[in-house]
Amino acid sequence: MKTLYTISLLLLLFIGTACERTIDFEGPKEETANDMVVNALAVEGGRLTVFVNRAYLVNQTPTQYYDYDHAVFARDDMAADYALPFYGQRTAITNAQVTAVVNGKDNYELFFDADELAFQSDYVPREGDHIVVTAAQGKTLVRAETVVPAKPKIEILNHEVINENPYSEINGLLNPAEKIMRLTCRISDAGGKQYYRLRVRSEVSQTNIDLHKDQYSWYVMQDVYFSEDELFVDHRLTSNFGGWPAYFSTVFDNTLMRGSAYTFSLDALEAMPTLPYRNTDLETKKELVPIPSRVMVELQSISPDLYRYLKSVQLYRVAEVDAFSEQVQIYSNAENGWGILGALSYDRHYINFED
Repeated sequence: MKTLYTISLLLLLFIGTACERTIDFEGPKEETANDMVVNALAVEGGRLTVFVNRAYLVNQTPTQYYDYDHAVFARDDMAADYALPFYGQRTAITNAQVTAVVNGKDNYELFFDADELAFQSDYVPREGDHIVVTAAQGKTLVRAETVVPAKPKIEILNHEVINENPYSEINGLLNPAEKIMRLTCRISDAGGKQYYRLRVRSEVSQTNIDLHKDQYSWYVMQDVYFSEDELFVDHRLTSNFGGWPAYFSTVFDNTLMRGSAYTFSLDALEAMPTLPYRNTDLETKKELVPIPSRVMVELQSISPDLYRYLKSVQLYRVAEVDAFSEQVQIYSNAENGWGILGALSYDRHYINFED
C-alpha cells in the first residue's frame, strides 16, 4: 500500500513538472503598435483645444525626470497643474489631421498652434453638445467622443476666516499659511447619474517695486483643501499625495445627494507670498492684474469618461509599484489609440479673505 502511494505521488509530481514551459514575452510589433495619444477637454464656453502626442515604451521615454517630485519642483508655471513644456516639445505630433464633428452635422478642422503645442479651432462647446474628435496621421486614425454636461450649481452659504492653520504639519504640504477660510457650501443636484469635481483654489497676485527700482509681478496659488465630509472619501487612496491627505478625492458622484441639495463644509488655506511663485515678464515689466487674497470655489460637472480618468490618475499616483503589485491602468476612451476626451461645465465663485 505504501509502495502504491509513493508511485502515485511520484507520477503526480512528474505530470505537474511536465506541464511547465517557458514562454518568451513578445511586446507590440513596431508595424502594428499604435502610439498616438489624443487628449482634449471640452469646456463649456471655451475654445476646443486638442493635444496630439506620441507615446513611448517605458524604457524609451524622451523625458528629463522620472518621478513626481522632480516634475513638481522643476515646473516653470505655478498656475499650471504640474505641466512641463519639456514633455510636449519632445512628444507633440504637429502634422496630424484633427477634426471635430459636433452634433453629427457641424464639422471643424483644427490647426496646430506652435506656441501651445496643440490643435485649436474657433468652436466653443455648449451644454449638451455631442463631440466626436478624430486625429489622423498616415494610416493611424484615433477617435473619441463626449457630451458636454449641463451647468452645475453650488452656493456659498457661509464663510469665516480663522487666524490659525491647523494643517501646517501636513506631510507634503509646502504652505506657511497663517490663516484658513472655512466655507459652508451647498450643491443643488439635478438628479439622474451625475459626476462632479470640486476645485478650491486660494490665490493672490501683486506688482511690486524692489530696492533697485525694478518692477516685478508675482502670482501665488494653493489648490489643496480639506474636509471631513464623506462626499470626498475614497477608500482606495491609502496614501497622502502632494499635501492631499489619504482617502481624500476631489472627484465624486451624486450617490449621497439623490437629486436634492447637499450641504458640506471645507477649509481652504490662504495663499502666501512666501510660497514658490513665478516672476512674470521681467524684461518687459508687464504687470499682472492685481488679485486680492481670495478663494475660488468651482464645482465642475464632468463627463463619465473624465470622471473615470481622474479617478484612475488619483489612484495611480499613490499606488505602490513593484513586481508583485497589481498594475493601475490610466483610463482611456480613445479608440485605436490612447488618451481621454472629456467635457465639463462649471459654476465658479470668489470669496475674499478681507471683505
